[in-house]
Amino acid sequence: MYEGLAKGYATAFVRQQTDHGAIRAWLESPRRPQAFKKFALSSQLGHEGRIIETMTPLVCPPFHKVFVPAPWSKLVKSVGAHLVTAAPETEVFRSDQVDELDFDERSVFLNNLFYIATKESVDSTLLTVANMSHHTITRLLQRGLADEQNLDYFVWLSMAIARDLAQIFGLTSLKQDEAYDFLIPFMGGAFVARTMKVSPGIEKSYQGDRWVFSLRTFLEEGMLKAGDHERIAGMDIESDGTMQLRWLGRTREMQRGIMREDDVNHIKGWLQANARPSRPRAHDR
Repeated sequence: MYEGLAKGYATAFVRQQTDHGAIRAWLESPRRPQAFKKFALSSQLGHEGRIIETMTPLVCPPFHKVFVPAPWSKLVKSVGAHLVTAAPETEVFRSDQVDELDFDERSVFLNNLFYIATKESVDSTLLTVANMSHHTITRLLQRGLADEQNLDYFVWLSMAIARDLAQIFGLTSLKQDEAYDFLIPFMGGAFVARTMKVSPGIEKSYQGDRWVFSLRTFLEEGMLKAGDHERIAGMDIESDGTMQLRWLGRTREMQRGIMREDDVNHIKGWLQANARPSRPRAHDR
């Protein structure tokens, strides 16, 4: 796809997404505590069958449909919802200076809402740890990974992969307050992902001083150099997000969103080896 046309589709896509301010509005609304109470009660009574019906009016909108990630058991019960939001004035801060703005850009964020009940506690979590720049959306289209028909799916899936890796990054020995670049293979090409201090432009954002796993560009197969192939060796990610990692003599296949402790430990070592000190923006090809 020509770059100009790709930019137009990318701009239209960002404009079609829910504004990120809707997240804060929901957090400050009465529906937030109501949803928590409803889940807590349902988890105590074991009402898995009706949980989607009863919680949907309390979280949708702004979130998309409520789902049950895994069958309820006596040990763990959970409910989730997600939402892709647009932040036309995303603030990106310098990694080496406290609260010093580096630049603004257009981007989208993946927001995941989870409710989890165990025998010991009932908790809710809102994760906003992955985003994708307008530049990256343009490259997805221009370089043939996505078209205007399936762009929604590939943007969501790519950020879901970035979210999973962001959580594993938090368990590595890498310094959590420094910027790193990662090269994440996907369908023959690779994403350049960077840990960045990003705000969606909302005053006193609920996520505070959070670093996100930001997808900065997509490189098609012909753009990858020999060193890039060595760096991503062992990891394959399919079009449905399934990961297969051959690392240190072991091979594990992992479905996206259903990772076990052994899966996380397997990816953790690969992620640490993949990390490089962050490079200048000029490398966002």
